[in-house]
Amino acid sequence: MSSLLNSRNWAATLVLCGTSLLFSANSSLAAEITQPSGVVELFTSQGCHSCPPADRVLHSLAEEGDTLALAWHVDYWDYLGWKDTFGSPDSTKRQQAYARSFGSRSVYTPQAIINGHTDVVGSKGKIVEDTLNEYAGTKKGLSVPIDASISDGMLKIRIDAAPAAKDATLWMVYYDNVREVEITRGENRGKKLRYANIVRDMEMIGMVHEQTLQTEFALKDVGRRGHESCALILQKTNKDGTPGAIIGAAFIQDLTS
Repeated sequence: MSSLLNSRNWAATLVLCGTSLLFSANSSLAAEITQPSGVVELFTSQGCHSCPPADRVLHSLAEEGDTLALAWHVDYWDYLGWKDTFGSPDSTKRQQAYARSFGSRSVYTPQAIINGHTDVVGSKGKIVEDTLNEYAGTKKGLSVPIDASISDGMLKIRIDAAPAAKDATLWMVYYDNVREVEITRGENRGKKLRYANIVRDMEMIGMVHEQTLQTEFALKDVGRRGHESCALILQKTNKDGTPGAIIGAAFIQDLTS
């Protein structure tokens, strides 16, 4: 797995105008691009017996298509007898950073973070959906649009300078759509579990300061990364360096189709 949360330069990928559209930059790349109404980050583990119901909630959100639903597989339950095949210490670090942001001394699974603002038990699907609906169209929703255009094989991204976007960081998250895993040890042994939107890599694109953020990348390298889909997340950072509110997002499916 590529290292998550790095900020190295990259060439390639995506984004939007409107709610959902298709683009074809060349004969080998076609992708569906969506601007969601909210973001749910589920911190989960194949070694956690309480996680399968939450994984199903996330899968349902991903299928509905109106929410950017991301599964971050942590590694701190690996000692229970089953090593999560998608687990990453960087996923654990992101969850721990959220815990510091929320003033918590501990982390747990399954934990769902909604728009970077609050957390709920990830298996409580109704609470997750009610919170998404409550935040939509408010200051806790995705209030900053991410605009992009595609021309001559290049992706051009633009985020206008505005008070709401000031000092926010734009991240690219790469993920795989669906995987099934047979668990042979640990708390979920004997189960065949289905996972959706599994985060595999995350890179920083840039920050919005006093001026509009504008950048462009070559689309030809998108498919070479080998991940099926990706997302843009525009997120604030708290004064202590912990992740804050997510104020904008978009996701792009089927990069390799």
